[in-house]
Amino acid sequence: MRNGRYPALRCIVCGILIGSIEEAIEARWTPYFHEGDQQHEPACRECSETLLQIDENGEMEVREEYRGKIRYLCDAEPEQEL
Repeated sequence: MRNGRYPALRCIVCGILIGSIEEAIEARWTPYFHEGDQQHEPACRECSETLLQIDENGEMEVREEYRGKIRYLCDAEPEQEL
């Protein structure tokens, strides 16, 4: 942990790092979203604005035109020290 805070987070789509959960909240990252039955987390503001939409249940989901086309960074370390 950095300065007693949570470790850095990595956007599951583009791989950009942010220093902490607090910073991710302030930067308006999406904590989780769905593509079909799969849940993914987290997504940076830029990826969220481009690729995601709010579904009929108020949950974030991948826009129809991007479904099945996104390569997620599933093998990347989700949390790292900066």
